[in-house]
Amino acid sequence: MPDCDCHVCRPDASYDEWDRRVIDTVLEHGWQVLLIAGDDSGPAFAYTVGLGHRCGHPELLMSGLDHDLMHRSLNHLAQRIMDGRRLVPGDAIENVLGGVPVAVEQVADDALRETVSWSGWFHRRKPEALALVWPDTSGVFAWQPGAPSVLDERQPRAWRVPIVHAGGLAVAPPWDFPVPPDQLAFSCTHVVDDGDVVLWAARESDEVRGEDWSVHCGASGHETDDMRVVHLAHLVRSAPSLRELSNLGLDEDASRTGPDAPWVTAPLTR
Repeated sequence: MPDCDCHVCRPDASYDEWDRRVIDTVLEHGWQVLLIAGDDSGPAFAYTVGLGHRCGHPELLMSGLDHDLMHRSLNHLAQRIMDGRRLVPGDAIENVLGGVPVAVEQVADDALRETVSWSGWFHRRKPEALALVWPDTSGVFAWQPGAPSVLDERQPRAWRVPIVHAGGLAVAPPWDFPVPPDQLAFSCTHVVDDGDVVLWAARESDEVRGEDWSVHCGASGHETDDMRVVHLAHLVRSAPSLRELSNLGLDEDASRTGPDAPWVTAPLTR
């Protein structure tokens, strides 16, 4: 990249084995994920190195989960960034951890030195990083009522710049849908049980119930055994982007091609 001073763009005369491994991995894949063990001073964590060089994007940091899971999650989202996705503090990102979103926050200056230090070495400058903050298995984040204390223990708040979250990440998320949160909605096992990304939703008029909501993975040909009935609020907490469809008209549907693609609405085809 122009004006990039990293070890790819301006190499030194020699490197040790570990330095060479990081540089070669960034050259081949665009980034490297480093895994750091936890100890008495803090939780295990993982972070990327190289996103600044390849696409001018801050590094990604996760903590408090199994190393393999953090490795897969960071690789998955780093590829989405390489494909054009850009993250900013306050974002809710879907399809990183199955069945729940992650929140994006800025890593605090003091924490940069104790977490993403290899990014600073690689880029020859003060590193920049965004933290991917995960909720409990019900989608409740540390700052929301009922959150377990383990969320803060494994994801130290001191590592992140304080932020006032909005929308589905707010302390008390608003509810703008024309039906109550406990409205039963049809979904599929792929979304409810497997945590697949939501790619289709519909609001259909019904003579008896008034209206029905359906939210699923977008696949065609779902069988009866593939379907589940759950509260609409559960689906919205799992996929905050559904809030963009709170004003979906009766007998309309909405679809998208992926978790980073815009919703497209159309008349519902029966």
